[in-house]
Amino acid sequence: MKILLADRAIVGDGERVIEQAGMCVDQRGSIVAVGTAAEMQERFPNVEPTRYDGCTILPGLIDLHVHIGYWWNKPDASQYNDYLVALLAAKNLKEALSLGVTTIRDVAASDGLCGALKTALRQKMIAGPRIFEVNQGIIMTGGHGWQLKGALREANGPWDVRAAVREQVRAGADWIKLMSSHRTPTPEFTQEELDAAVDEAHRLGRKCCVHASLQPAIPMAIQAGFDTIEHATFMTVDQAKQMAEKGLVWVPTMITFFQIAEHYRQAMQAEESGGEFYEYLLKYGSFFMESEQAYRENFAKLMETGVKIATGTDIVLDKYPITPVADEIGLMVELGMPPIKAIQAATQTAADVLDQGDRFGSLAEGLLADVLVVKGNPLEDITALKQVQEVLLAGESRYLASHHK
Repeated sequence: MKILLADRAIVGDGERVIEQAGMCVDQRGSIVAVGTAAEMQERFPNVEPTRYDGCTILPGLIDLHVHIGYWWNKPDASQYNDYLVALLAAKNLKEALSLGVTTIRDVAASDGLCGALKTALRQKMIAGPRIFEVNQGIIMTGGHGWQLKGALREANGPWDVRAAVREQVRAGADWIKLMSSHRTPTPEFTQEELDAAVDEAHRLGRKCCVHASLQPAIPMAIQAGFDTIEHATFMTVDQAKQMAEKGLVWVPTMITFFQIAEHYRQAMQAEESGGEFYEYLLKYGSFFMESEQAYRENFAKLMETGVKIATGTDIVLDKYPITPVADEIGLMVELGMPPIKAIQAATQTAADVLDQGDRFGSLAEGLLADVLVVKGNPLEDITALKQVQEVLLAGESRYLASHHK
C-alpha cells in the first residue's frame, strides 16, 4: 500500500482539482482512494505517506501518435538492422516513461516490432509505457512514406485494402492505420478504398486512424468515419463540426510541424539566400511553415466547434525527445485551450480514444495507478509538466531519479 501526498491533484476529467491532495494505491497497482491529504491519513493511519511538497499529481500522459522505432532519419541509417532497431525502440520507450508518458499508440513501425516490444514489456525485459499499435500502416503504391522499409503495406483497390487490414489484425494490431495524403492536394486513396478500410476494421473489432493533412483527404476521411484523424492540418470549421457530430476525434500533432518548421528556418538562415540548397530548403520547408501558420490561425476556432481533441506527437526528427506530450499540451494552451482541458486531452480523452477509460486515464478509485508527479502547478504554468518528479505505471515506480522528500 502506498499513499502519495501533494499540493494538488488534477483528476484528468477537465474539471476537478483537489487541493492538498492525497491518493492511495494498493499492491496490485490500483487506485484505492483519491481525496484530500487529511482524508487519506485519517483513512489509512498505518501507512507512511510519501510527500511531494510543491508538486502536483495527475494521470500519466498518453501519446496517440508515436513511431517508437523510427530509424530512417538516422545519419547512420544504412547500419540499422532488426536488432539495432529493437534496441533503439527500447531506448525510446525508457525515455518516454521519463517524460511522464505511461501509454502510447504506435501508428506504424517495422513489421512485428511492436508485438515483440509488448512481449518484452510483459516479461519485464525492458521498461516502457504500455503499447497499443497498428503494426504496419497501409498506403497506396508509392504513397506517403513508401520509402520506410518494413513499416508500410502497399494496397490498391477496396479488396486489397481489406486484405491489408486483415493482415495487420493477424499480426496482432490493436488499431488500423491508413495514410491518405502527402504534400499535395491529390488524395492517396479513393473514397471507396477508405470506406472499405473503415468497414473492414470495424467489422473485425478494430478502431482505425488516418493520416490526412490536406484537402480533400480530410473530408474524405470524415465521410469514411475514421475513429481518429491525424493532423487534419488544414481542416475547416465546418469539417470540425462534422467530426464533432460523428464523434470522431482529432489528433493534431502540432508539435512535430512546429519542430520541423523551426528546423527548416534555422537551416535557411544558415544558407545564403538564393543558393541551390536554399531553394531545396524553401521547397520542403514551406509546407511545414504553412502548416504551423494554419494551426496558429485555426486551432482555437476548430476547438470551439466541440470536436474532441487528443494528444499525439509524431516525432521523426533525430535528436528530439520521442514523446514530448508536455510540449503538445503547451501548444494547445498557447493557442487557446484552458490548461485543465489540455491535460484532459492527454489523459482521460486519450484513454477514451483507446477504449481504456475504465482502466486508466484519470485519478479515480478502481483505475490503474498510472500517475505523474510534477514540480509546480501546471494550471498556472503549463511548463511544469516537464518538471517530472515521479512516474508510476500501474502503481510501480518507473522514474529513476526520485526527487521527493
